[in-house]
Amino acid sequence: MPPLPNLVCKACGYVNEGERVYCHGCGAKLDRELIISQQQPAVSTEQKQREIRKIMAPKNPLLPHFWKNLATAVLLAAVAAALVDAALPPEGVPAVAKELSNTPQLDVVLENLANTPDGQLKAVSEADLNAYLRKERFRKVPTWLTDTLPLRRAFVNLGEGGGRLGVEAALFQYPLYATLSGQVQSTGPGKLTAVCTGGAIGRLRIHPAVACYAGAALPTLLDSLKRERQHLDKLGSVEITQGRVILGAAKAAPPVPPQPAVQR
Repeated sequence: MPPLPNLVCKACGYVNEGERVYCHGCGAKLDRELIISQQQPAVSTEQKQREIRKIMAPKNPLLPHFWKNLATAVLLAAVAAALVDAALPPEGVPAVAKELSNTPQLDVVLENLANTPDGQLKAVSEADLNAYLRKERFRKVPTWLTDTLPLRRAFVNLGEGGGRLGVEAALFQYPLYATLSGQVQSTGPGKLTAVCTGGAIGRLRIHPAVACYAGAALPTLLDSLKRERQHLDKLGSVEITQGRVILGAAKAAPPVPPQPAVQR
């Protein structure tokens, strides 16, 4: 530290060292404010004005973060709303049939139609189809999946030219739903092509461009219905209408007329 300046006693004029509090000549108390004023750095007028403005108009600490806090609040609200929609059951989920003893054997119906090429038509209602899907369960779904997220049932909602395929699972005994919607087009006798039109988790809608990737999980479910699919491929026609599907057996090929004998 720099040495303290000398202090001149106002009473007797004696020059004292800067460390003294009382005059060495007369014992009067020295005025040390001179030392304090000399040690403080000079403050410019502009700096003083800035400090005065700062005191008169204090900076609001919330204002700079207002937009950031608003964006965070909106994002959290959107995530919360999405989770609520995903947890809610979608509209049109069919009721669970209490009695399964009278469930029509869809595999037997398909097999009979596949082996009877007479053009016969058979209508299967949406309720019967859902009862069959519930009874058959998931025969070939991996156990690690059913242990982690138990699958309760698969169900369908049939509409004109297509419908919706859904799966009900359980998370801590709470039902969760995932659905995939599409239109079904016939590309030949018994040949169907499904075009994905969207999907949903609960009531949270999923864009078709994203839902088509979710459809990659359907082969695991459809593998459980491999036997039914093989019979379906042998049918002559499949028509999906509101609340039912109409299955048609292949028509017998017309007899080939005998060719006249060639005379030589």
